[in-house]
Amino acid sequence: MANETLLTNVDGLIEDISAESIFVFNQHAGILACVDDHDTSDQQGLTLDFPKWGALTSANVQALTEGTDNSTNVQITVADTAAAATEHGLMAFISDMSMRGTTPRNMVVESTGKLFADATLAKLEDDIVNLFADFNSGNDIAGAATSMTEAHWFQALEFLKTDKADVNNLCAVLSPKQVWGAKGLRPLVVGLKVDAGNLGEEMKALGFTHNVFGIDVLVSNEINEDVGSGGDAAGGIFDKRAIGLHMKDMFGIEIERNASLRGFELVMTSLWNEVELHDTFGCYFLSDVA
Repeated sequence: MANETLLTNVDGLIEDISAESIFVFNQHAGILACVDDHDTSDQQGLTLDFPKWGALTSANVQALTEGTDNSTNVQITVADTAAAATEHGLMAFISDMSMRGTTPRNMVVESTGKLFADATLAKLEDDIVNLFADFNSGNDIAGAATSMTEAHWFQALEFLKTDKADVNNLCAVLSPKQVWGAKGLRPLVVGLKVDAGNLGEEMKALGFTHNVFGIDVLVSNEINEDVGSGGDAAGGIFDKRAIGLHMKDMFGIEIERNASLRGFELVMTSLWNEVELHDTFGCYFLSDVA
């Protein structure tokens, strides 16, 4: 029967679409480099405990005397933050008529895989950037109706260093307007007077802002650029240890025939959860972009 042929063709797409989705996701998921991410697909259970070790300081290190026992014990503490992976999914419908069309199989795989991966990455980014406002309020920089300045970046470095974050391993995740807008990083870079000559041309070619003040910069479309209807964007600067991401069984794909609709439902599910681990290792960077 004709539909049996169609079903065979669609069934054969499942593994290919899943593989394409994973490939595209890994190629573009730059935000994963900014968080403490763990994939537990090969393990039982939905919950991952992220350990938070108590800090030791210089005061814990004792001067020793030869031939004398060191009787001072250091108490090492650990507190767990649980991240229970939850389901996220989307569904696409592939009609019989589209399967009888002239679209090559590889284009179906590539397009569907990219759409699934892009949508999943956008949702994962959205979940992560929504944690920025929960960073320690004492580390907030700039603020509503406040334009970004060079001083705000150094203030973030000061706050994070004081709180013992690794200032040599920081990420800034900002909105497009916070990076390229008239009140974002663009005027700061131009203000440094590097917009002429070979160095300036090279910076323009690189988009100005891949790394600013030693901080790697990523751009996310999921950041709200109109917080409270005030025209402010809600970015963040943080140590990788500030946020934990638990991923499990990403891009599981199933297919089911819907006879009355004359087509196939293609359902993709992914499991993940994001949690704040160290709220003092991040700065909420709210700035005016209107």
